Amino acid sequence: MILPRYKKPLWVLLTIFLCLFFILILPQAIQIKLLPNNLKLVPGQKIHLSIKKPFSIFLTADRPEGIIGLNGTEKLKTGESGYCSLVTVNPEGEGRCLLEIRFLGLPIRRVNLLVMKMPEVIPGGHAIGVLVSQKGVVISGHLPVRDDQGKEYYPAQDAGIKVGDLLVEINGHTIHHLGEVDNIIQNESREKSPLTLTIIRDGKLQELQIYPVKRINPDRGSVTYLLGLYIEDPAAGVGTLTYYDGKTGKYGALGHKIIGFGNREIPLVSGKIVSARITGINLSNRGEPGEKIGIFSGNTDIIGEITANTQLGIFGKLVTNITNPYYAEPISVATISEVIPGPAEIHTVISGNEIRRFSVEIQKVYYQTNLKDKGMVIKITDPELLLKTGGIVQGMSGSPIIQNGKLVGAITHVFVNDPTRGYGVFAEWMLQIGDTLLETGRKKAS
Repeated sequence: MILPRYKKPLWVLLTIFLCLFFILILPQAIQIKLLPNNLKLVPGQKIHLSIKKPFSIFLTADRPEGIIGLNGTEKLKTGESGYCSLVTVNPEGEGRCLLEIRFLGLPIRRVNLLVMKMPEVIPGGHAIGVLVSQKGVVISGHLPVRDDQGKEYYPAQDAGIKVGDLLVEINGHTIHHLGEVDNIIQNESREKSPLTLTIIRDGKLQELQIYPVKRINPDRGSVTYLLGLYIEDPAAGVGTLTYYDGKTGKYGALGHKIIGFGNREIPLVSGKIVSARITGINLSNRGEPGEKIGIFSGNTDIIGEITANTQLGIFGKLVTNITNPYYAEPISVATISEVIPGPAEIHTVISGNEIRRFSVEIQKVYYQTNLKDKGMVIKITDPELLLKTGGIVQGMSGSPIIQNGKLVGAITHVFVNDPTRGYGVFAEWMLQIGDTLLETGRKKAS
């Protein structure tokens, strides 16, 4: 079938339009979509934003010195507003500015440009033990138990005990560690039934009654009492301190949330961080992430309180001052826009309590627009660290990443299939959460 002649120009026009769309419009549209709603810079940091027609940037008149707009060869003077194809930002002082992206003169995106000095902190690297509570055990699950006749019971579930509860007492006997629980259950069950379990749930004490299930071992004639509980030690293990603010006392660590059995969130009940000593390393291999082996005490060497367990780490206040052997004075926190692919260093402990620094490479940077934990890809390049750990190991989470003398982030996750590489979280995000928590605490206190 032959198409009528008058339809042919329409196909030609449509083809030309699609070509122009993919060549001129689509790449810029993607670039514009990736722009953050809020772009934070520091005085003296230089960036360029360029755009081509049919897009343009509308620059407002009330902007800090050093923000210049160009439209071809025409320069937009300070104090004047207008359309630009190129904006050069090299501010000397602090201030705010609104950049409005327009398509054919219609506003489609706004970027709030904030120029400000970033806070200064002491970088961490210290090995820490994480305790969600100084006493008690965490309930991590229920299980069925059978009596001598083979009848199945769920005593803990029937008593109203929930996963995540912190068990602190049985019949008035305080639980200090995991090894005490079974002895208390066996001794108290012979004397009295039901047992009274004191738990902490959502920060509140509760007492629950539970009837143990009695079972006799026919071969030995021994009696065992069962509650149908899975329990965990409240120690969440070894991690690394990321930063400390000497002016406010606040700190950030780990770079990710503490989770327990079944990937559930662990409740914080008078959580503490304590000094830890690294006694060994299980090396990382492909498919098998390694770990730091550390020792710490739950009753001594307390260095801080845990007030929040968040997606980007744990936060709180230290009860003692700390130092970093490589930076005697606080260093600036980098804005996300300052982080670039290239060489960097991390601080961590691989033996005893000595902080060491090791070379890494920031391979990718994801310039995120909201709080997320995986902002960059890190590769360990230091030969000594690779030899002694195989790459990133558990317990290295929170190790500060420093680039160009600024704290840019912290190690968070390891790539299981390539333990020499892993993710890092931006320090700016960690500081933002820490500041928010501190301000919330002040409001509650007042």
